[in-house]
This record gives sequence, C-alpha cells and structure tokens, in this order.
Amino acid sequence: MRPMLPIAAAVFALAATWAVAAPRLDCPTLEGAPALKARAPDYVLFGEAHGTKELPALFGDLVCAYAASGAVTVGLEFLPAEQAALDAYLASDGGAQARATLLASAGWSDRGGRASVAILDLIDRLREFKAAGADLTVVAFDHAGDNPASTSDARESGMARHLMAAKAARPAAPLLALTGIGHAGKSAWTSFNPPFPAMSQHLPADRTVATTFVRGGGEVWACRSPSQGAPQECRVWPSTAREAIPARGIRPDASREGFDAVVSPGAPYSGSPPARDAK
Repeated sequence: MRPMLPIAAAVFALAATWAVAAPRLDCPTLEGAPALKARAPDYVLFGEAHGTKELPALFGDLVCAYAASGAVTVGLEFLPAEQAALDAYLASDGGAQARATLLASAGWSDRGGRASVAILDLIDRLREFKAAGADLTVVAFDHAGDNPASTSDARESGMARHLMAAKAARPAAPLLALTGIGHAGKSAWTSFNPPFPAMSQHLPADRTVATTFVRGGGEVWACRSPSQGAPQECRVWPSTAREAIPARGIRPDASREGFDAVVSPGAPYSGSPPARDAK
C-alpha cells in the first residue's frame, strides 16, 4: 500500500483539528422550537412573569434545542456585577459549595422572582449543557438605569446595549434572553408618562422574535400589596386565568400586541420562591 501523500495527510489532520463533536444533550421535545430555529433570528426575547416554576424551565428547554446543534448565547436578567459569580458557577461542579458561593452574590437578594429556585435550576441546567460540550455563553444584561426601584428609558436602552454587545462578541451565535414580559415586547411602556421604548424596541425588529406566555392561571411568587396602602407581601399569589391553556410548546401568534409568538407550559403555573429561602 502506497504511503499517504503529505498534502492529503495535512488535509486530514486539519479536518480532525476542526471537527467539533456535537454535545450530548438530552433535550425534552418542545413543540415549535425547530420552526423558531429555522427562522434564524439574531435575538429571541423570552418574556416571562417572574416567579413561576414553569417559564424558566421552558426557556431551558428552548436553550437546549439550540445548544444541541450549535453555538448559543444566553441572556439572564441580572446586573453585569453578577457576571463573575455566574461564570464561576458555570465552570464549577455544581456542588453545595459552588451553589452557596453563587447564592451569596448580591443579585440573589432579590425577592420578586428574578432570583428564584427556578432560575437557579435553569442556571444549573446551563452548567450541565456546558459540561456536556455545548458552545454556550451566559451574559448578565440588566441595567440599573436611573431608578433602581422601577424601569426607565435609561434601563431599557442599557439592557439592549448589553445584549447587542454580547451578540457582537459572538456574531454567529443566536442570543436567547429570559426577561420580564414588559422588556420583551415590541411596544412602548405606556404605563409611564411619557411612554418610552421597551428594551426590545432598541434591537433590530426584523431580526428579533419576542415571545409572551399563555395566561393560564395558577400561582406565582411575587411581592404585592394585598390592599391599597398596605405594605407589600412577598409570597405565592394566585394568578388569574384569562385564556385556555394549549399544549406545551411555542407557537407563532401575533394576536398580543408587540409579540411574535406565545409559549405554553401545558398546565397552570406554580410559584417559585427565592433560591436563598430554599438553600
């Protein structure tokens, strides 16, 4: 048998170097995920009601569908000051000490649903995806703005800038961001006077898909006043059902102003308490 030619050998060596094994991810079937991927948007804004168990889990399933076949950047609604803590946890073994260190970070003092058990579970899934070989990066994209107690024009535009910077850093990777429903919608914050653009409106509209969630009732963890003038109580609250609950999945739907698709858990929601409460 003739020896392999030097050029052919070099080609095979380069091919072996470039070949990247697909990550071995066990992704739950999520109806509609393949169709969304086929649309190839640069940004997918997954609008949620903070404080549910189901919506972060659905978002994790969508991330899994993307990560199983290519690069993906994941945005989480934490301030950039939390980035180092997130990165450290994603690189860890996920053990008790790693969790305790993550939860000691300032962002986990939030009691309104953004630092819930469900969010911690989501981050642990992202860690597992990376450990399995997924080309996945997480970015903390919240912005303090000029009013830490509420949203503002400065906060919305700042959040968008963080996402655009993350996209520019990994241009080939679609960016999936889990965020409050008001930030995700392609319409202004009309509850403020004067109204101002939501985060989504600062992103390229033709390359952004904004999703909302089915309002199927159940429960949600939130901080609310039980009556006018009463102090807020952070606990599980009932969530009013406004529509029938379709099968679990994500579907194109433009019937809700500012949104391109609707996600459904296939069942009523359940509340997810702060992760620090459950540690």
